[in-house]
Amino acid sequence: MMALTITTVRQYLDWPLGQTINQEDLKQQLGVHATGSDGADLTDKVLFNLTQVNINQQGEYPVVLSVMDATGQTAQTSITLDVRPMRTQSTAPAQPASQSTTATPKKHRGWLWGLVAVIVIICLLWGWTSHRHQQQDQNANNAQQSSQIADNSSSVAKLSGDNQKLANQVAELRGAVKQYQHDKDQEALNQRLDKIENQNQQLNSKVDDSTKNRLNQVTNVVEQVRQDPDNGVQIVNDLKNESGFKDIWNNISSMVQDWMDKFAE
Repeated sequence: MMALTITTVRQYLDWPLGQTINQEDLKQQLGVHATGSDGADLTDKVLFNLTQVNINQQGEYPVVLSVMDATGQTAQTSITLDVRPMRTQSTAPAQPASQSTTATPKKHRGWLWGLVAVIVIICLLWGWTSHRHQQQDQNANNAQQSSQIADNSSSVAKLSGDNQKLANQVAELRGAVKQYQHDKDQEALNQRLDKIENQNQQLNSKVDDSTKNRLNQVTNVVEQVRQDPDNGVQIVNDLKNESGFKDIWNNISSMVQDWMDKFAE
């Protein structure tokens, strides 16, 4: 009997900042495909957990994909969505050229109108010059502030992104042990644990030292679960109480937790 599988052609996808996410469009861009244990195509039943994605804030967000077949068997995988400004190719349509300009003759208003015009022009030039100087000073000040804000925002976004990656790995590990508690499928559990270990190795080159240490803790817990799968739930719960993991645990989306918690009922 075949195992329920869910695969993606791409593990990482750029997404335009501020653009609404359409799940079907996302499914096509990622090349998602799900096959049931009976060989049936379950791609249209794949669900995306987008609760951690903020399309209005630049950053990398984990997205968990899950699918369930008619027997209650489930599978899941994850990808990373990079929300960032995208360079557009569209340009404003050119205004149609006027075919002809017809000059409307006006009567001469005399020297009074000429004097008024000169005064208006002088006032406009003075106002424009004053505004330009103020704008230059403001731009210089804004540039300095923007540079500082950008440096701070970059550090915050990096930390947030690392925490999200770590939370996603913990969520996948918790899902794997709860799935095993439900179906007692040792082979399927080992496949999920192998996948988590591989993802941890890939993430190690992309995160800071603090997150690397926590990823190594997750990898150690994976090995403990592999050796004692029947106590997997307790082993993973113990990880929750380790230093630095309590806040990370709270970042795991409620949707994924609800989906996994039903296996504990």
